[in-house]
Amino acid sequence: MKSILSTIALSTLVAIASLSQVHAQTLAARANVPFAFECAGHHFAAGTYTISMLNSDNVSLFNVAKSDTELALIESIGDADSPRAPGSLTFRKYGNTYFLAKYSAHGIIVTVIESKQERSVARDYAANRMAPAPVQVAGLGK
Repeated sequence: MKSILSTIALSTLVAIASLSQVHAQTLAARANVPFAFECAGHHFAAGTYTISMLNSDNVSLFNVAKSDTELALIESIGDADSPRAPGSLTFRKYGNTYFLAKYSAHGIIVTVIESKQERSVARDYAANRMAPAPVQVAGLGK
């Protein structure tokens, strides 16, 4: 009897762990970004990135070529129009400088908090009555 209960308990724990891991993976987007960009006060070279939500406060940006990870803070999380829409990354472009603004994957849109550097650039643009251009990079799929 103890053996059966132990087996059921272990099976339940494995199932719960697997579901949470699958859920985290579905909130990830992978994209080939053809330009250098800024996020959370860090500079990122052009390349292939995987961005995923770690928890309700943080996202992780993983540079595939360099095996390097940086963290950014989440401003908000919302629902996309279509849960089947492919993942994408959206940037705000000020001149030749790009800032990661948000990413979407599997029906979720995650907005990243603006860095101090971006807020400064945005103020300069606003003073000149200019607005940043949105640039969207499509996800690579699985």
